[in-house]
Amino acid sequence: MSTTYWQEDVTDDQEPDPEQHRRDMIVQTLSEYRLNVMAVSEMLAMCSAYLSQDLESRPTDELEAMYAQLIGNESQEVH
Repeated sequence: MSTTYWQEDVTDDQEPDPEQHRRDMIVQTLSEYRLNVMAVSEMLAMCSAYLSQDLESRPTDELEAMYAQLIGNESQEVH
């Protein structure tokens, strides 16, 4: 490669992949549509499932810390 400006490689390795960009756009559009047409009860069920899955994947000490924050310092035991 030459040291002149005009022959330098100026492509960006961080440029988005056009196929991935299109896929992301399709997923986002379909997600927005589904959220707009679903019943509130269905949305709440999805949220509950997501939150349960998220909490189940966390370590026990992190869950205990979150529980202590929620309940306060008066009780460190799980009832």
